[in-house]
This record gives sequence, structure tokens and C-alpha cells, in this order.
Amino acid sequence: MIVLALLLFEQAAYSCTWAEGYFYQVTCLRGTVVGVKNGDLRHPFRFVRQHVVVGQATLTLYEYPFRWGQGAKNQIMKRVVADDHGKFDFGTIPFGHYTLLIASPWSEDKFDVQVTPLAKATSSVTLDVSPNYPDCTGGHEFISFSI
Repeated sequence: MIVLALLLFEQAAYSCTWAEGYFYQVTCLRGTVVGVKNGDLRHPFRFVRQHVVVGQATLTLYEYPFRWGQGAKNQIMKRVVADDHGKFDFGTIPFGHYTLLIASPWSEDKFDVQVTPLAKATSSVTLDVSPNYPDCTGGHEFISFSI
């Protein structure tokens, strides 16, 4: 009886956490913001979800903080707004470590990126800002394409 009572009041535990300090390495930051909101029938289908553009999303590039939001000043390096087709381009960015915050109409998502010289230049990136499921699937993807 006690076990049954405990189960009724137990809250769901979500195991999904993102690694801090994992940097997506690119030579530039330009590309497309894609995704759908939670509850959209296209959400479970990755191919379909990643072909739904998110127009007018605001992308803000911050200097990389070692402790995001814990009293540290998060200095804005650059801010751009995606066009109606989800396209964005930060232009020239100095080499370094950054946090990219994407504000879509339904939520926010962030990725840690490193702008660095690579053997193959980055042609574009696709940012899937769809909310993820508790098992870390269904969204939150940073896909880099090289020349």
C-alpha cells in the first residue's frame, strides 16, 4: 500500500542532459534554422522536421562562458535574425569559442560552437530547434556541411 502511494506522487525523472563544453567546430556560421514545435505531427519524422524552416528566429552569439548564466557576464558578440526562409549569416567571426542561442517562436535552444580553421571549410549549418523528447531524441541538432 505504501509503495502504491509513493508511485502515485513520484515525479517523472528525465535523463536527458546536454554536455556542456562540447563544441561544434565550424569555419563560419551561416545556414538555416529548421524545426517544429512540440505536438506537431511532423515532429517524430526527422527528415520532414528538418525541412520545415523557422523564419524570423533570433540568433545571438555570445562569448563562451565557463558557467552559463551563473553570475557571469555573457557578452554578446553578434546578433542576427533569420529571414522568412530560415536563412542566416553571421559574416566574419573571429576564431574562438562561443555559445549560440536561437530564439524561435516557441522556445530557445543553444549550442556551443568553436570557429576555427579546419581542413574542409564549412559551407553551411542546419540548426534543428525542435524540442527534444526526454530521451534526448527528436530535435536539438547541429548539422554542419563542408565544401
